[in-house]
Amino acid sequence: MVYVCEPDAVVAGRRAEVCRTHAAHRTWWVVDTVIEEQPGLPLQERPGWQRVRTALAQGEVGIVITWDPATVAAGLEDFQALQASFRSRGAVLVAATGTPEAPPPRHDTTA
Repeated sequence: MVYVCEPDAVVAGRRAEVCRTHAAHRTWWVVDTVIEEQPGLPLQERPGWQRVRTALAQGEVGIVITWDPATVAAGLEDFQALQASFRSRGAVLVAATGTPEAPPPRHDTTA
Protein backbone atom coordinates (compact mmCIF):
# COMPACT_ATOMS: atom_id res chain seq x y z
CA MET A 1 0.00 0.00 0.00
CA VAL A 2 1.27 3.47 -0.85
CA TYR A 3 0.51 6.37 1.50
CA VAL A 4 1.17 9.95 0.41
CA CYS A 5 0.15 13.08 2.31
CA GLU A 6 0.38 16.15 0.09
CA PRO A 7 -2.20 18.90 -0.58
CA ASP A 8 -1.07 19.51 -4.18
CA ALA A 9 -2.67 16.82 -6.36
CA VAL A 10 0.02 16.96 -9.06
CA VAL A 11 2.86 16.64 -6.53
CA ALA A 12 0.96 13.91 -4.68
CA GLY A 13 0.55 11.95 -7.90
CA ARG A 14 4.26 12.19 -8.66
CA ARG A 15 5.20 11.11 -5.17
CA ALA A 16 2.80 8.18 -5.30
CA GLU A 17 4.39 7.10 -8.59
CA VAL A 18 7.87 7.20 -7.00
CA CYS A 19 6.54 5.01 -4.18
CA ARG A 20 5.01 2.55 -6.65
CA THR A 21 8.32 2.41 -8.54
CA HIS A 22 10.12 1.82 -5.22
CA ALA A 23 7.77 -1.12 -4.63
CA ALA A 24 8.17 -2.50 -8.14
CA HIS A 25 11.95 -2.53 -7.83
CA ARG A 26 11.55 -4.75 -4.77
CA THR A 27 8.87 -6.92 -6.39
CA TRP A 28 6.28 -5.73 -3.86
CA TRP A 29 2.69 -5.55 -5.07
CA VAL A 30 0.86 -2.28 -4.50
CA VAL A 31 -2.74 -3.17 -3.71
CA ASP A 32 -3.91 0.38 -2.99
CA THR A 33 -2.73 3.98 -3.02
CA VAL A 34 -3.96 6.42 -0.39
CA ILE A 35 -3.46 10.10 -1.10
CA GLU A 36 -4.12 12.32 1.88
CA GLU A 37 -4.60 16.06 1.39
CA GLN A 38 -4.38 17.30 5.00
CA PRO A 39 -0.77 17.20 6.25
CA GLY A 40 -1.70 19.63 9.03
CA LEU A 41 -3.77 17.02 10.83
CA PRO A 42 -2.08 14.75 13.37
CA LEU A 43 -1.30 11.38 11.79
CA GLN A 44 -3.84 9.42 13.84
CA GLU A 45 -6.63 11.85 12.84
CA ARG A 46 -6.04 11.64 9.09
CA PRO A 47 -8.79 9.66 7.34
CA GLY A 48 -6.30 8.19 4.88
CA TRP A 49 -4.00 6.98 7.65
CA GLN A 50 -7.01 5.40 9.36
CA ARG A 51 -7.65 3.56 6.09
CA VAL A 52 -4.05 2.32 6.15
CA ARG A 53 -4.39 1.15 9.75
CA THR A 54 -7.64 -0.66 8.97
CA ALA A 55 -6.05 -2.44 6.00
CA LEU A 56 -3.13 -3.49 8.21
CA ALA A 57 -5.41 -4.68 11.02
CA GLN A 58 -7.48 -6.74 8.58
CA GLY A 59 -4.38 -8.29 7.04
CA GLU A 60 -5.07 -6.76 3.63
CA VAL A 61 -1.56 -5.28 3.42
CA GLY A 62 1.80 -6.05 5.00
CA ILE A 63 3.92 -3.27 3.54
CA VAL A 64 3.26 0.47 3.58
CA ILE A 65 5.43 2.73 1.45
CA THR A 66 5.42 6.46 2.00
CA TRP A 67 7.27 9.23 0.20
CA ASP A 68 9.38 10.49 3.10
CA PRO A 69 9.56 9.85 6.85
CA ALA A 70 8.19 13.37 7.48
CA THR A 71 4.92 12.22 5.90
CA VAL A 72 4.14 10.11 8.97
CA ALA A 73 6.58 11.23 11.69
CA ALA A 74 8.05 14.34 13.30
CA GLY A 75 11.62 13.12 12.78
CA LEU A 76 13.75 10.10 12.01
CA GLU A 77 13.51 8.76 15.58
CA ASP A 78 9.72 8.93 15.46
CA PHE A 79 9.75 7.24 12.05
CA GLN A 80 11.96 4.45 13.37
CA ALA A 81 9.61 4.00 16.34
CA LEU A 82 6.67 3.75 13.94
CA GLN A 83 8.63 1.20 11.89
CA ALA A 84 9.22 -0.82 15.07
CA SER A 85 5.49 -0.71 15.78
CA PHE A 86 4.80 -2.05 12.29
CA ARG A 87 7.39 -4.82 12.72
CA SER A 88 5.83 -5.88 16.02
CA ARG A 89 2.65 -6.57 14.03
CA GLY A 90 4.46 -8.42 11.23
CA ALA A 91 4.28 -5.47 8.84
CA VAL A 92 6.82 -3.17 7.20
CA LEU A 93 6.86 0.63 6.86
CA VAL A 94 9.36 2.16 4.44
CA ALA A 95 9.95 5.58 2.93
CA ALA A 96 10.94 5.91 -0.72
CA THR A 97 13.23 8.83 0.19
CA GLY A 98 15.06 10.12 3.21
CA THR A 99 16.00 6.87 4.98
CA PRO A 100 18.52 4.07 4.61
CA GLU A 101 17.25 0.87 3.03
CA ALA A 102 14.91 -1.17 5.19
CA PRO A 103 15.38 -4.92 5.47
CA PRO A 104 13.13 -6.93 3.16
CA PRO A 105 9.88 -8.20 4.66
CA ARG A 106 9.77 -11.79 5.81
CA HIS A 107 7.24 -13.99 4.08
CA ASP A 108 5.82 -17.11 5.67
CA THR A 109 6.63 -19.94 3.28
CA THR A 110 5.02 -22.69 5.35
CA ALA A 111 1.56 -22.56 3.77
